[in-house]
Amino acid sequence: MSGYEEQLHARAEMLEETGELAAAVTVILAFASGAGVDPRAVVSLRAAARALDPAGGAPGYEAGSLADRHPGSGYGSDGEFLEAVSDAEDQARDWLRDADQLAEQVVAALDKAHDDLERARRDLQAARADLAAAYAMPTKNPCEGCHPAKAAAIAAAEAAVADAEERITDATRRIGLCQDTAEILDPLARRLGAALQALRQVPHDLGEVYELVYEFIRRGGKMPRFGRWIEGATPV
Repeated sequence: MSGYEEQLHARAEMLEETGELAAAVTVILAFASGAGVDPRAVVSLRAAARALDPAGGAPGYEAGSLADRHPGSGYGSDGEFLEAVSDAEDQARDWLRDADQLAEQVVAALDKAHDDLERARRDLQAARADLAAAYAMPTKNPCEGCHPAKAAAIAAAEAAVADAEERITDATRRIGLCQDTAEILDPLARRLGAALQALRQVPHDLGEVYELVYEFIRRGGKMPRFGRWIEGATPV
């Protein structure tokens, strides 16, 4: 009996806990809020957090007033903000890659378990036929070794039946574990995919919301100091 399928299931349960990723995105939102980033520019970021933590719902966001924004309260530039988003995107992509690789291992393990189940069923059928044949073996009286031979044949066939039945039970258990693991990985992959897509959308959202601001800065304009971190770097 192998514990391989249990290992796959335990790994899936670990990957399912995406709270670490959700927390990283929440931190980005907090720093963006401290910098006074327009709420429209973080819509996709909030969607990513929601995908990573469905039970937590959509995280709140408040950019604050001018009086709330002080140096050091958030990102110092759009470059810092986008770098943090890029880091979160890398983490989500790596997480999804691990989930996809694990899913491939689960499929292979499931196929192997099905093959083992079919083989065990064939062996059980053959062992039962051998057992029936063993019980039907004729004996003579006086015995010329036929009784011990029959008893040995019956014992061997019974052992083969027991072995096949045990392998059927084991393969069935492994199939169930693989199916349970797939039920974890399938929705996990969808959530990670949605989060990754949302994170990739953030730079586009930022560019759209601050299009006129970027154009103003490119022409040499200067933004007010507090909460206007967008002046700090070339747009990405």
